[in-house]
Amino acid sequence: MEDPASLNYERAIDALKDVKPPTQFQFGKWRKIGESGLKKIAILRVASPQTRVAALRSLEYSQDLEYLVDRNPSDREIQSTLRKHGIRFHNAKTPRIRWILSNNLTNTINEVEHLSGRSLADERKARDRIKDIIPGMGLKTTSDFLKDIGFSKYLAVLDSRNLNFLKEYDLAPSWITQSHLSRKKIYYYLEEVENELAKRLGITVSELDERIMTITGSERPHKL
Repeated sequence: MEDPASLNYERAIDALKDVKPPTQFQFGKWRKIGESGLKKIAILRVASPQTRVAALRSLEYSQDLEYLVDRNPSDREIQSTLRKHGIRFHNAKTPRIRWILSNNLTNTINEVEHLSGRSLADERKARDRIKDIIPGMGLKTTSDFLKDIGFSKYLAVLDSRNLNFLKEYDLAPSWITQSHLSRKKIYYYLEEVENELAKRLGITVSELDERIMTITGSERPHKL
């Protein structure tokens, strides 16, 4: 008799194997997009907690994001821009964005570049380092940032949509809720499940995330 866990993985694989995401993961992307691109993506990530995806896409597709990076806006202008696009807790997020605008992210990524694409354990070290450096970054937002700049192959971007997908195919316990994702032990457990699923599909975890996002939502694809 086949292992029930294997059957659950097979069901999830059947749901994902033919999915074609509108946004394709590009490993090594950070080398091409430069400092300006890194800052734009980092701003979107620190703006993301407790904010609807539609609001983030509004900022991402606007000229306002260009303005934040290319000019030297005041804190008041940053707050106004975030409020305009429906970014929640704009006052708390403004100093985090100010930090991004005032620091060199290329140097920050270069410090951990040797860990990129090596293994889950190595990329976790890189994530911890970035999370400690950039204000406002947590496990999920740092993973999302590193995926979006093409740095990571093994880090999972775990939010309610990923969790619900895993639970739908009995790859995550039913008692785990979105609030549990802030717990490192649970995040690591689910991240290992996604790594196993990605391995069976023959893709990276970053590519897996794009497929899950495609079948669980209808937002515009990333512009950056």
